[in-house]
Amino acid sequence: MPYQPNHIFKGVVTKVGVMRKTATVTVERIFEHPKILKEIKRHKKYLVHDENEVARLEDKVTIIHGARTSRRKAFRLHSIVSRDTRKYPDEPIPSTIAEPSLKPRKERRRLDSVPAAKEESTQGQGQGQGGVLEALKDLKDSVVGLTR
Repeated sequence: MPYQPNHIFKGVVTKVGVMRKTATVTVERIFEHPKILKEIKRHKKYLVHDENEVARLEDKVTIIHGARTSRRKAFRLHSIVSRDTRKYPDEPIPSTIAEPSLKPRKERRRLDSVPAAKEESTQGQGQGQGGVLEALKDLKDSVVGLTR
């Protein structure tokens, strides 16, 4: 499924704790059959990114489509609508859900690119653009001198 901004579904958490930072949410949809005009229920399971692992079994949640986290996981936990207080009396529903963190590789690239840009700008200021141009002219003169 390509990226769908603002694609929000409501569902029930059916599996949690098997994979780190992942919950399985079952989303049910009801539609009317076009020929027999009868209501039909269909459901689909989605793997959902749960950054702080706050989802619990049988929570009613909303999920939102976002950037793909893995091969099968493109949704992330948006909010927890309700929780069974008899099963989890000590755990209140969190008011905010954390955004997914950057992958370490991408974060490292982002951090490495900032100092590199600063070094380039300081080198350009120290030598000026003339230093690079002069080096290119010298190289051109030496190549032209070899061909004559």
